[in-house]
Amino acid sequence: MSFVTDLLTGIFEFVADVLVFRHQRDKRGHAARSITDDAIAVGHFDFVTALWIAMVCVGLTLLLIFGFNVSVAWGVGIGMSIGAVWGYRRYSQLVDEQ
Repeated sequence: MSFVTDLLTGIFEFVADVLVFRHQRDKRGHAARSITDDAIAVGHFDFVTALWIAMVCVGLTLLLIFGFNVSVAWGVGIGMSIGAVWGYRRYSQLVDEQ
């Protein structure tokens, strides 16, 4: 039963992401696109871009901790900060696309 609940939650979150994305584009005055195009853009961001950002930030964290002997707290903090800023920047670019 947990699998079904997780699946339905994931679907609901994706639909909510697409609706929020469309609302943000409308608020910024961009031309309306089809919901299919927006769903593809959000899906690409969720599954490709976010995964790439996470992998690079984990690699950076491990490099800082093990390669440069930075404390774990600083390594994780720097990795998460870089990931948050990079993710925000990429999402803003996605919303501003024509």
